[in-house]
Amino acid sequence: MSKILKSFLYIAICAFVFIILAKAYNSSLEYKTANAFEWEKDISIYLSNGKMGSEGDCTLVFPLTRKIINAETFGPGALEALLKGPTLEDKENGYSTGINDNVLIQKFEILDKVAYVDFNLVFNDKVAGSCRVQAIRSQIENTLNDLPDIDSVVISVSGETKGILEP
Repeated sequence: MSKILKSFLYIAICAFVFIILAKAYNSSLEYKTANAFEWEKDISIYLSNGKMGSEGDCTLVFPLTRKIINAETFGPGALEALLKGPTLEDKENGYSTGINDNVLIQKFEILDKVAYVDFNLVFNDKVAGSCRVQAIRSQIENTLNDLPDIDSVVISVSGETKGILEP
C-alpha cells in the first residue's frame, strides 16, 4: 500500500473512533443532567392561623410546605424559610407569624440533637405578651423539631438565653 493510502486510512479510522467516542460521551450526559427537583427539598414551617384556632390556643401552629435548596443544612434553611413569614396567599388564608421582620440568625448549631439558635437583637424588639411569646416559641420549635436531626431547641439573642422565650 502506498504511504498516502496508509495515512488516509489512519486518519479515517481515527476520525471514526473519535466520532464513536463523542457520541457515547454525549449520550451519557443525557442521563446525568440535573433537574430542579433534585436540588430542592420540601420542609415544613409552622405558622399560627386564627381561622384554625390559634387565637384560642397561642401554641397552636400549622405546617406549610416550603422549598429550600438541597445543599443547605436543613435546620438553618427551614429557619430562614420561617423567618420569611407567610406569603400573601398564606395571609389571605389566615396564617400569621409573631416573629419580627428583619430578624437574622447569628449562629446555628446542632449538638446531640439539640439546635442552638442565636438571633440578632431585632428578635426581641417590641415583643410583649405571653401569647405572642408562646406563639413564637411554638413556631420555631415545631419547625425545627420537624427535622430528623433535631429533638429540642435552645434560643438565644446576641448570646443571652436568660429570659428569652422560656417554655
